[in-house]
Amino acid sequence: MPEARYNVVYRGNLMPGVDVSAVKSKLMATFPLSEKQVETILKGKRVVLKKNADEATAKRLGAALKRAGMDIVLTRRPVASAAYSPASSPVEWSEKEKAEQDSGKAKQEGTGGSAQADTLPGELGSVWTPSEIPFEFNGVGRQYFKIWIVNILLSIVTLGIYSAWAKVRRKQYLYGNTRLRGAAFEYLADPLKILKGRLIVIGFFLLSYAATYVLPATQIVFTLIFIVALPWVIVRTLMFNARNSAIRNIRFGFKGRVKDAALVYLWWPFVAIFTLGIIFPYVYYRQKKFIVENSTYGTTRFVFTATSREYYRLFMGAIIPILVGILAIVAVGYLFAPLSGVVMVGLYLYLFAFYAVKTTNLLYNASSIAHNRFRADLKIVPYLMLVLTNSLATALTLGIFSPWAVIRTLRYRLGHLTLLADEDPERFVAGQEEHVSALGEEVGDFFDMDIGL
Repeated sequence: MPEARYNVVYRGNLMPGVDVSAVKSKLMATFPLSEKQVETILKGKRVVLKKNADEATAKRLGAALKRAGMDIVLTRRPVASAAYSPASSPVEWSEKEKAEQDSGKAKQEGTGGSAQADTLPGELGSVWTPSEIPFEFNGVGRQYFKIWIVNILLSIVTLGIYSAWAKVRRKQYLYGNTRLRGAAFEYLADPLKILKGRLIVIGFFLLSYAATYVLPATQIVFTLIFIVALPWVIVRTLMFNARNSAIRNIRFGFKGRVKDAALVYLWWPFVAIFTLGIIFPYVYYRQKKFIVENSTYGTTRFVFTATSREYYRLFMGAIIPILVGILAIVAVGYLFAPLSGVVMVGLYLYLFAFYAVKTTNLLYNASSIAHNRFRADLKIVPYLMLVLTNSLATALTLGIFSPWAVIRTLRYRLGHLTLLADEDPERFVAGQEEHVSALGEEVGDFFDMDIGL
């Protein structure tokens, strides 16, 4: 039988009647810790101070920390898992051991000595200090082009059947080259499930087309069916994408309900029609809030702290460039009409870059999970130049440059995304596996709907 292993956990509290300054002094005298490290430990949060220790080591370290004035508990680790679980049963010290601790504490305080005998090499080495962890993307345009061209050719040869495998290959490459703290993301979808979903979707729309051709009035019926089914499609898409995405063997998840999706994707857009678009920023805000707050990593939900006011300020910020652009188009058109089209294209590209940068920054800067936040700092002008060069190169090469455009865009976006980790990201535990159908996503793919983050 495997030897029991333990985590030494600080509950986030000091022992009754203990002064925090005295605790700091004792910790620095006892352990090779800096003042900054000690302050990080004593923030008032539950902290795993040592992982996977044998019973004797865990109790010896725990006793030393208790003598310093910290509220410590030992939790037994699951034998089959290397991840810390809050559900692990706590192991307290016996009465004899408590007496020995008190005796040691009295002896230490009486002699003014330290508890160096209780320290071990690397003690408290697992204490996490707040860190900025940048996302990395290592994809190469040449490699992605090979996948892209093979996917196209095989999809043509197989009359589209291979497209499901093409999708998985493409996402596996992009996910696998996206890293966080050395760990690569994974895309785990089964191509057969995707293919089944696509066949059902194609069958539905072929039936719709045939019925409409024979009896045009049925088009209304099929349109209503699709509208009613749209919230379900959105939820299933988000569930499927999340459950088939993972990092460090922990899957993402999505817990949104269909009725809530109907509210933010059907009801509020319908209301926006009668307000001449005035509440559109609010609708957009509700949609992003719905996605983020129902997303999970393992068993932990994401949190979204943005407000509708911030989205209104964002969209109001686009009014000035729009007015300036309209005036420029009118002025240039009056002086030299052929250039007005160029100015119009430039205005469109600027607004596209403005919208993409501002919404992306706001989304991630307002998102967090547990005590970990995100920071996005995309810039309008560099992103505009990226979009412009990608568009020109793709047009001039008749689409051949598109794989490089994808790689360049992801490298820029992920290069400006950082995880602000106030605690160890590895502490998250995986949620229970659950089966999610791929059907919903394929409806989304059929219409090329952008309903993800």
